[in-house]
Amino acid sequence: MPPSKNWDDFKKVPLPLGMLIHYKLCFERADKDKSGKLDIAELGEWSQRMGLKNVTFEHLQEMIKQVDSNHNGKVEFWEFLAIQLFASLNLQETVDFHEFVKFLTQQFGGIEKL
Repeated sequence: MPPSKNWDDFKKVPLPLGMLIHYKLCFERADKDKSGKLDIAELGEWSQRMGLKNVTFEHLQEMIKQVDSNHNGKVEFWEFLAIQLFASLNLQETVDFHEFVKFLTQQFGGIEKL
């Protein structure tokens, strides 16, 4: 599926190796059952550990819906990474969130392990 935005824009997004490794380790800690996917319970636990208070089941469902590019009802690493990078690099001014998720999951999502 072609992007609705020019993916050349994403070449401008810096991705230090240390940041990639950090978020991979965060994901692995959140993935309690070691399935390679965060289910809604794991996402809820992770959200609480990150200091998000009063996160409801509905909020978690919406979070998953926003990034679940393969529609399996779970958050996989590249989807998780997209959320983290978008927030930590303050990309909202320069990059469309959904296009960024699509870019990361389609370009790298087939890679099972780092």
